[in-house]
Amino acid sequence: MTYLTDIDPQESLTPKEAMAKAKNNVYGNNLLLDIDHKIKEHDIKYVRFEQYDLYGIPRSKNVPINYFKHYLEHGLNFYGGILTCDVQTRCAPGTGYGEEVTYGDARTIPDLSTFMVLPWVPNTARIIVDPHWYDGRPLMATPRILLKKYLKKYYDLGYIVRFGFEFEFYLFKEGTLEPAYGSQPIFLTLYNNFDIDYLYGMMDTLQAAGFRIITQNSEQGPGQQELNLDCRDGLAAVDEAQCFKYAIKEISRQYGYVASFMTKPYIDRCASGAHIHISLIDRRTGQNAFLDNSQEDGLSDLLKHFLAGIIEHAPANTVFTAPTVNCYKRYRPGVCAPTTATWGFENRSVGFRIKSTRGQSTHLENRLACAPANPYLSALSTLAAGYLGIKDVMACPPPALHDVWADPSIPLLPDSLEDSLLAFQQDSDLKEAYGPELVKVVEAMKNWDIKTAKENCPSYGTPEFKTFISEWEREEFLEIL
Repeated sequence: MTYLTDIDPQESLTPKEAMAKAKNNVYGNNLLLDIDHKIKEHDIKYVRFEQYDLYGIPRSKNVPINYFKHYLEHGLNFYGGILTCDVQTRCAPGTGYGEEVTYGDARTIPDLSTFMVLPWVPNTARIIVDPHWYDGRPLMATPRILLKKYLKKYYDLGYIVRFGFEFEFYLFKEGTLEPAYGSQPIFLTLYNNFDIDYLYGMMDTLQAAGFRIITQNSEQGPGQQELNLDCRDGLAAVDEAQCFKYAIKEISRQYGYVASFMTKPYIDRCASGAHIHISLIDRRTGQNAFLDNSQEDGLSDLLKHFLAGIIEHAPANTVFTAPTVNCYKRYRPGVCAPTTATWGFENRSVGFRIKSTRGQSTHLENRLACAPANPYLSALSTLAAGYLGIKDVMACPPPALHDVWADPSIPLLPDSLEDSLLAFQQDSDLKEAYGPELVKVVEAMKNWDIKTAKENCPSYGTPEFKTFISEWEREEFLEIL
């Protein structure tokens, strides 16, 4: 359940115990009544019980409505190692969740606050579930569970975390996988509305589901679009962002398009990113804690310590912001993507940008995440690194006032999954922050991804690999991510 002050994310809990807590909680009881109302109002016949793997890919089971209450009370079994499947559902060895536990099932606990009617699927709703072993222990490599842990840490410090998400993606014609349209039409009205029935139909459907879209526009690649969400507080913002991506994919197929969040489908066109905007709100006053009008730049010491932490740990966190071997073709100078762990004001060449506007909207934009990055891990990695910056009172480096892409003196981010994994393995403070279960899963999964790339793409690991997009990459990533 999503009660920051009620349930410890690390608590051992069975579905019956979780439901008992819900029924003894006014908020939980209201959620149950609201779910009953939605089921009747929308004639719900099936409910997806949905969780997400390390790539953020939804893994679900459809439950007929007659069995919905049963699985709320007793839990629904899932293979415990589903978290460790790669994009094509090959399970990596050595994760701690596979052969070590004889490939056993986990039992899921539904989060009542996530029940959502899906307007793009007839008579269907969805509820997000968190996996626990049958003795009640949570699977602590689950990004959503770890994110709840860090949201509670910030809550205990006195802050609510506010998130906003941007998503870029490419559209292809189903069947041929040709781009939906050509050229590089960023913000071009003609391509903002290239297919009115599709774009408006999709946005109408998404908004009917409760997604708060604030802007839509064509981006800089052939068939590339961008859709942005309004900010929300806490876990609800990240749940929304996660569901939003795959709702776009599902709805697009209904109109004859394949929507892909693959980072780099074309070597000579812009990559797709997924920027995340973050601010901290003082939970006692409701005021933005990143704002300090007594400072010349209007930024609080809290923000600068937070920023120092995410800069310090950015190289290690690229295992999350750039999760596939294809992602490292994005981190190149001159292609509108960040290449360094730097920050500045209204500077698109840096990794972390502060908008010039001040007031209650003061926030940090983390520009490192590639489009296929799991939103739970983008949020978690930013919060975990920022927390270390706050805890250790880290000094923030000065802002970059120039074009960082043109400055060879600034160290670059890792430019391969191997380098990213090495940075992760060497960052002992960050690994301690995540805990041993996630560290074990990440190391096993990334070694598996590297092995898979080497076996399927002969040029992998050579300079040539950075000069083209292989057929294997497109087959591996384009339709699923």
